[in-house]
Amino acid sequence: MRYLFLIHEPDVPDRGPTPDIEDWVHRHDADGSRVLGERLRPAADVRRVHVHDGRTVVTDGPFMESKEVIGGFDVVEAPDLATALAIAAEHPGAWGGSTVEVHPFWPTDGDGSA
Repeated sequence: MRYLFLIHEPDVPDRGPTPDIEDWVHRHDADGSRVLGERLRPAADVRRVHVHDGRTVVTDGPFMESKEVIGGFDVVEAPDLATALAIAAEHPGAWGGSTVEVHPFWPTDGDGSA
């Protein structure tokens, strides 16, 4: 089953990947559990799109109602939620002031149980 990891941070740092995240990425790419993932740009570069009555409205970020930003994401493949949570607990985004939010995907076949 696939899971989306959303990495919530107080703010997206203007720096490159750190050795700890590079190590996590390499390990989970090598074992096949990481499908894809990327860092995201700072909140000032975010846009929201909303269509209302046929009119497209685009709003520039940052969005002040948010205390955290999504600093990155990863999609992982795991046999069950317990394994996905264990992989998330190893993610450097789960340490310090950041958190990893784990979202199960709906399966493309089967009964939809997580």
